[in-house]
Amino acid sequence: MDHVAQILDVSLTLSGTRVLDQVTLSLAPGRVHALVGPGGSGKTLVLKLLATLLAPNDGEVRLFGDPVPHDAPDELRAVRSRIGVQFQNLALFDFLSVAENVAFPLAQDRSPPPPDVLSQRVAAALDSVRLAGQGDQPVQALSGGMQRRVAVARAAIGQPDLLLFDDPSGGLDPVTTSRIFQLIGEHQRRTGCTVVVASHDVDRLALLCTDFHVVHGGSVIFSGSLADGRACPDPRVKVFLDVRNDAT
Repeated sequence: MDHVAQILDVSLTLSGTRVLDQVTLSLAPGRVHALVGPGGSGKTLVLKLLATLLAPNDGEVRLFGDPVPHDAPDELRAVRSRIGVQFQNLALFDFLSVAENVAFPLAQDRSPPPPDVLSQRVAAALDSVRLAGQGDQPVQALSGGMQRRVAVARAAIGQPDLLLFDDPSGGLDPVTTSRIFQLIGEHQRRTGCTVVVASHDVDRLALLCTDFHVVHGGSVIFSGSLADGRACPDPRVKVFLDVRNDAT
């Protein structure tokens, strides 16, 4: 497969406003892709297209080689089972324990694993994000950084082919931010999945990502390596990629 996902000349209108304009984006498999750009530029909307949570007004989104089957619920469910998402607001359930939150995607499957297998997979997922033994804790008892690690574990537990992260380190201190990015990188190397990370933290993205996509004004205006982005004459690209602060 040449591309895990393709967004082909997609436009999207919400509440009468065109929020994405002729977006084209291709994701090569087994790589870590960065989405960068100013706030409100459309990064989260691009992720929602990839997550099949939005359908375009014009153009086409292709996942795993085929158009997204928005009009075929069973086929769409099968596609979604291959995608993991960490939402910007985390979307954790405060009435569930840590373990129940992590288990939720698998427990909601039409053919969920047996309880003992599910428990083993939850334990392994929590261990992978350094939260072993925390499964019985209520989510609201955890720190912000620990909650984000729970969200990472929940997104990854289904061993998805495509893993999407929306601002995974938002509001965290530098040390915790580095830990979150490290966990994402470890998971990708362990599984070989394709990862997309939307973030403003170019320093840490530079250590993690192989491909960079700049979103500006509802369009993708650059796709390529970080080196090519830093050499790009377009000031809208350089302002986000030509940053070389020391990562903590």
